[in-house]
Amino acid sequence: MRFAPNEDQAAFLSVLDQMTEAPEAGWKASPDWSRFDWSDAFDSLLADNGFFDCALEPTLGLTAAAAMTCRLAGLPVLVEAAASSMLRSRWGRDLPRPVAVIDGDAGRAVPFLPVARSLVMIGTDAVSVAAVAAGDFEPVESLYAYPMGRLAPGARIAWSKIDDDPQPVRTAWRTALAAELAGVLKGGLDAVVAHVAQRHQFGRPLGAFQAIQHRLAASATKIEAARWLALRAAQTQDAGDAAMAIGYGQEASTKVIYDLHQFMGAMGLTLEHPLHRWTYRARLLRAAMGGSAANMTEFFVRRWGGS
Repeated sequence: MRFAPNEDQAAFLSVLDQMTEAPEAGWKASPDWSRFDWSDAFDSLLADNGFFDCALEPTLGLTAAAAMTCRLAGLPVLVEAAASSMLRSRWGRDLPRPVAVIDGDAGRAVPFLPVARSLVMIGTDAVSVAAVAAGDFEPVESLYAYPMGRLAPGARIAWSKIDDDPQPVRTAWRTALAAELAGVLKGGLDAVVAHVAQRHQFGRPLGAFQAIQHRLAASATKIEAARWLALRAAQTQDAGDAAMAIGYGQEASTKVIYDLHQFMGAMGLTLEHPLHRWTYRARLLRAAMGGSAANMTEFFVRRWGGS
């Protein structure tokens, strides 16, 4: 794997960073941390400037899309980037966005459905897409810090089957989820690092204590490994690499989430701090595509035939 972005990828990500840091970006979160924030303004800004089509550019590709997904997932507010940049741009360019993805059971709740204008259904034998309207779904109350919804009973969805083998779509979606998971964990880590730098006990910042430094460093190492595995999977577009990327991130997230909440103290058990926005998204992503055990099994089967 090439560990350095090319010139166009570096410029793309630099502009993205400038947009997210600008005061007028429109993504600033509300002070009510108990709810997720869906940012129509920021989502539209990215769409209008072509960011979600980056995978179509030969010098950017899926690697840039995965890096963008990871960075946007670290914000305390939501935009729908993973499906739009890594699925829609390749298999449903004419679909309206935002996009929600159903993998498996069509009756379960999925992220982004209440704000989605189109759906991607990844089945065992085929991939189908459809435009959706407000009456096609019902919102679902959830702690996962995503807008969650399920298809309404009797919804008449005009599915259009894609002729492609579903395996490349599934591989791209695993990669997208791996990038998003690495991003939400990084967002949570950054919030906790800021907290322990400001919070004082015994006359010193919490972050000055070596035990905390070591455990945060361990979390940072796991998160960085998850990010690089996601970028590798985006670059190779290999099914085994994608399974490893999401499986590793899911396995690592259990320990990372535990430590992040512990270092927040009592505040980590409340809704007064945005940490739960990242960690509860991570809890949902931890079960995606069958969870860590299923994805790691997929990796071993593809690499060594299950031996």
